Formats: sequence, C-alpha cells, structure tokens
Amino acid sequence: MTEFKIDDEYKIIKEEDTGFWHYSQNGIMMPKRAEKVFKFYSLNLNNIDSLLNSYFHLSNPASFNDPFDCNINLLDSQDDIETIKQMTTVKRNNCSNIGVVSMTEIINNHVMWAHYTENYHGFAIEFKGDEVTIIPSIDQTSRGTFMKVIYPKKLVKVKKEFPFAIQYMLTTKLKHWEYENEWRFILKLDSKKDRILHYDPKKIKGLYIGHQMIDNKPSAYRLILSIRAMVFPDVPVYVVYPHPTELELYFEKVLPK
Repeated sequence: MTEFKIDDEYKIIKEEDTGFWHYSQNGIMMPKRAEKVFKFYSLNLNNIDSLLNSYFHLSNPASFNDPFDCNINLLDSQDDIETIKQMTTVKRNNCSNIGVVSMTEIINNHVMWAHYTENYHGFAIEFKGDEVTIIPSIDQTSRGTFMKVIYPKKLVKVKKEFPFAIQYMLTTKLKHWEYENEWRFILKLDSKKDRILHYDPKKIKGLYIGHQMIDNKPSAYRLILSIRAMVFPDVPVYVVYPHPTELELYFEKVLPK
C-alpha cells in the first residue's frame, strides 16, 4: 500500500524516497512547514512562567476542548473493542505517553482570540515556521514530529496496524475546526511526568497582546513587557483589538517605538 484515501479531499501518501507518510489535499501534497506559526495563551501563572522560562507545556490530548480529538475510536482494532467498551470514562483521547503543542498559521482570526486568550485577555507568540527548534530534556530522546492537522468532511477509522495509524489519530479533527489552521508538535514521552519542552527564545519573532489585558489587567501587561525586555528584548510587540472603523482586527505596534 502506497496511499490511503480518507475522503474526496484528503489522502495519506507514502513518499518513495523517505518512506514517510504525508497528507495530500485535493491532489496536492500538504506543506511540511508553515511560513509562520503562532502559539496562543490565556492569561494565567503557568503561561507567564512558560514565557519567562521559554518552554512549551506538552499537553495530554485528554485536556483538549474537543473530546473527539486524538480519539482512540479513530483506530479500527478488533483487539481493542472490548477494552474500549469497558472504559468507564468518556475521555477516549487520554494519551498519557504523548505530548502535543498546538500552534496555528493565523493570528488575525477573532474566534481564536476569543477562545484561546479568554476574550483578548491573553497573548500570542510568533515563530518562523522553519525555525520551530526544540530543545529536548534529558528524558526526551526523540525530537518529535511537526505536522499540519487535517479536517476531513467525515471521520473514518483506519486499521491500527497501518503504519500511519497513530499519526492519523493525532492529527485529524472534524471539519468544523478547520478555521484553526492548526499545526502540531507531537512528542512521545519517555517519562509520563515530563511535559516541559524548552525552546530557543531567540527564535521568537513577535509578541501579540490582547487589548483586554491592558484594560483590565495592567499589572500583567507590565509583567509581560518586563519578561520581553529580559528574555527576547528585540522582538516587536503588538496590541490586538477590533479595528475602530472596519470589521477586522487591528495590530498596533507598540515596541520598539
């Protein structure tokens, strides 16, 4: 087998030269890198700490807001049917040995700012797509995989023994999530307790701050600017708010002036 049809839009195809499996969309191979990627954050102590100390938290998919994301029901395995039936939890996307960092190609989507920064109270950081370099900890020997998420019209099951089955399970979402334009860094964890993944702060290209933080949490705004001054002082800072005269977002550059 060299290709598997998911629906009329998506296929997963085996590359002859590498043996890796990659998605195609409408007959065109999907990109392996994004031009830019952004990471959204709500405003809380953990996220401020991650900004200060330059790390991502590797999420267990069980914590995702979509229970069908990374769901074991995407895999067709006769051996697992009885196990699944006996599960007492609805969290069938609990992957304790997998860590995921979710990013997006877009920064100017008002739904993303509303959902993932708690109505413009949070912030986002920007990376150049081909510079998403990760510094593994001593317990993380694999550098992981950086892949674009697909959004088929209908979720289909794939046989668990297929070589791309886990990749498919971890990078497939329902069609109505397509507005997120998501990319994922996926890492298999050697230690279930180790979910800290450091990155090089010099790779940050931009810092975006929701206007509600300035309006309602001015001390948090000053703290984040202080972190920027200490950790990545040359990075431009933008305040994000609804455009005063147009139905779109406006990005006001506040630093450097």
